[in-house]
Amino acid sequence: MLNEERIITELLDNFAANNYGDFLINNATEDFLFIRPSGNPIDIMGFIEMKTSGDLVDGYSDIIKIHKLEFFSSDVSICVFTLRSSFVYKGVQNSDLATVTAIFKKIKNQWKFFLMQRSSGDSDPSLWNL
Repeated sequence: MLNEERIITELLDNFAANNYGDFLINNATEDFLFIRPSGNPIDIMGFIEMKTSGDLVDGYSDIIKIHKLEFFSSDVSICVFTLRSSFVYKGVQNSDLATVTAIFKKIKNQWKFFLMQRSSGDSDPSLWNL
């Protein structure tokens, strides 16, 4: 599974470094959902629209730590990580540390994002030292 872990880690790094448009279209399932901190879901096109509407201007994002990465089968995995990001939302600067849960499905031998859920931006990574 070491090679599979590397593939998932690369997907996560590319997600954090990307502007999401073509990357998500090529690397997410057709039924992909993103659950926002409000608890409200959006699909892949809604996520891309949210990121490109002008209300949200990305600064940077990077994964500072992967807390859990598990494979439930040869074609389903889950990853929990802390995402550091800086962005402007409707004119207000934000610097966030969010906990993100991502579920991946392997479709036609390619790992793809199936579901992501993001916490609010005030996560405390030290609490993961259980």
